[in-house]
Amino acid sequence: MKYRLFLVTVSLIASCSLSPLLAQTDLKGRIYHNPNIMADAMKKEIDNSWTEAKSQAIAKIEKEKGRKMTDEEKAEFNKKEPEARKKMNEIMNGMRIGITVEFKSDKQAVMKLDMKMNDEVMKQAGIGWVKRKAMQAAMAVLPSSEKVEYVVKDNLVIFDPDDEPDTLRLSDDGKFIFGKFEKKTDFKLTRTK
Repeated sequence: MKYRLFLVTVSLIASCSLSPLLAQTDLKGRIYHNPNIMADAMKKEIDNSWTEAKSQAIAKIEKEKGRKMTDEEKAEFNKKEPEARKKMNEIMNGMRIGITVEFKSDKQAVMKLDMKMNDEVMKQAGIGWVKRKAMQAAMAVLPSSEKVEYVVKDNLVIFDPDDEPDTLRLSDDGKFIFGKFEKKTDFKLTRTK
């Protein structure tokens, strides 16, 4: 009796632990999307670098003055922080990159890239005309969608496995796909279908 109970328990545990993996391997019909992968990355970068940038700016001012800043000068300096953050947010909102991955079959997917740049916002943020035009030209030549082959190994989704593989990670519950854009910007796509 104990042996039979043990077998039933083991089989239940095995079926429960394998069911997410089995569900993950069949991606056909699923769609994952993020309207702006840059927003999270840029916000995180701004938050992480803000303290360092602030201390560098204070050090530069103190070097120019040849003395430590007074409390009044520091207070005046801190009043400029909201305006500087606003300018950074304008840059962040001036460019967006949306990604959609639609799994058409068990081997083929369509990746869609939606890049937008608001020229006026970028201009107001202080990005020069030449750089803005170069960015627009680069965005114009990028394909908006591309068919890719893929394979699934455990929770990894490997696109173009034979050419230049690009590996994304599927969450355990299958609701998200995590990856890197241009091998430096972490992003998360949320399942919409």
